[in-house]
Parts: sequence; structure tokens; C-alpha cells
Amino acid sequence: MKGIIERQVIVTWYTPEEKTPPEYTSVVVSISGRVGHTRFDHALEVAEYADDGCGWMIYGMPDNEDIDITVHAWCDIEPYGFKEGGKP
Repeated sequence: MKGIIERQVIVTWYTPEEKTPPEYTSVVVSISGRVGHTRFDHALEVAEYADDGCGWMIYGMPDNEDIDITVHAWCDIEPYGFKEGGKP
């Protein structure tokens, strides 16, 4: 490796009351609550939001367990790579 590429990324967090993400778009969420016997306290997870009554769908969370999760905030996932006309 010839060098390290430094990169500054500005992340904007939104509460679900302020704004919801575009439907079926992967975002990072901060969650608290429980899934079965597992408890979460402001854990960061990847999720999608659906306006059709499904609400938040958190990746990797089972559908068949007792789930009581609160989404505190969410932010966009910026994929790593080159942006058009810019540098990484």
C-alpha cells in the first residue's frame, strides 16, 4: 500500500419524528429495546423503512421472536468509493 487516503465524512442524524428515509433504502439506525432475551441500548444497526404499515425493518432481526425496539435516530449510508467529479 503506497499511502493512506484520509477522508472526512459529515453524517447528519434525523429522528423518525423529523423525517423518515426513502422507502426501502438502507440506513444506519440507533436502537434500544429487546429482541427475545437480548437487550440493546443505543446500538447501531442497518435497517429499512416502509411507509406501507411495516415500519422499520432491521436487518438480521428475526420475525418470529418477541421484539420491542425503539428507533431513536437514523442516518444515510454513504457507500465507499469515488463520487462523480470528486475524490474518495
